[in-house]
Amino acid sequence: MGKTKHIHLNYASQTLNETTVKTAMQIIADLKMFELEAVNPYATPFKAQYIERTVTLIFGSEAENAAVKVTE
Repeated sequence: MGKTKHIHLNYASQTLNETTVKTAMQIIADLKMFELEAVNPYATPFKAQYIERTVTLIFGSEAENAAVKVTE
């Protein structure tokens, strides 16, 4: 298809090494579970990375926000 496709995993262990990740990616690719019209967009795994996100609370708390949503 000529386009890069991404799979995002929300809960991946941050202790995985390159060999483990490459093996898992190849197993997923070999399953062809995303294949559509004889095209497997994940046939060739070529990159894996961790993306870290930091959330900084400015004011209020999550409990206060949950209470507000329930009473609205």
